[in-house]
Amino acid sequence: MAEHTDSTEVKTVKVAGFGLRAAAFLIDMAIVWVLGMLLGVAIGLVGMLLTMYSADGPAPMDRLIILGGLIFSIAYYLAAWTKSGQTLGKMAVGIKIVGPDGQPPSGGKAVLRYLGYILNGIVLSIGFLWAAFDRKRQGWHDKIAGTYVIYDDETFSDVTSVRLEPADNRPGWVWLVLWIVLALTMPLALASTIWGLGPYVARLLVALFGGGG
Repeated sequence: MAEHTDSTEVKTVKVAGFGLRAAAFLIDMAIVWVLGMLLGVAIGLVGMLLTMYSADGPAPMDRLIILGGLIFSIAYYLAAWTKSGQTLGKMAVGIKIVGPDGQPPSGGKAVLRYLGYILNGIVLSIGFLWAAFDRKRQGWHDKIAGTYVIYDDETFSDVTSVRLEPADNRPGWVWLVLWIVLALTMPLALASTIWGLGPYVARLLVALFGGGG
């Protein structure tokens, strides 16, 4: 929808709600988890065939498996975000990531967004929950990278004056209640979003941050 004000086109673009984004994230989590585990198994089998793995001593293959998982996770998200703004999960639910110019994020912004994912998980997913209440439905990772999540049939350019409006008009109080319940009963579940980056990335992050979630 577009309107004209003082000869300037103002286009209203709907930003995706929290529920739809959560669904896309869960799909991506499943994909990265399964493919990451398969990659780890493949690396482990190659290591065993090359007699590089030893259960009784240092295990260089463990480090190689984690490195492989990290590279895969980074490649999965960054390649999808910079190419079309859509991971397989976002493609499945019909949403995409764009920058202020309406185009997929640049490599630098994609890296910042990935780091924002890590930050969100470390602080018990508060950074993700933020998107349920933000006027432009931006999580902390979006704020850091300057990105928005819109429907895949929406388009705009950097020469268009854009008004971003949430597709879900009400704040996500139900998500806040769910977060509080999890915080009181299963706080580690709130940090499980780190696993969305892949099992070996999560393993590395847990080791770095002492497993506290």
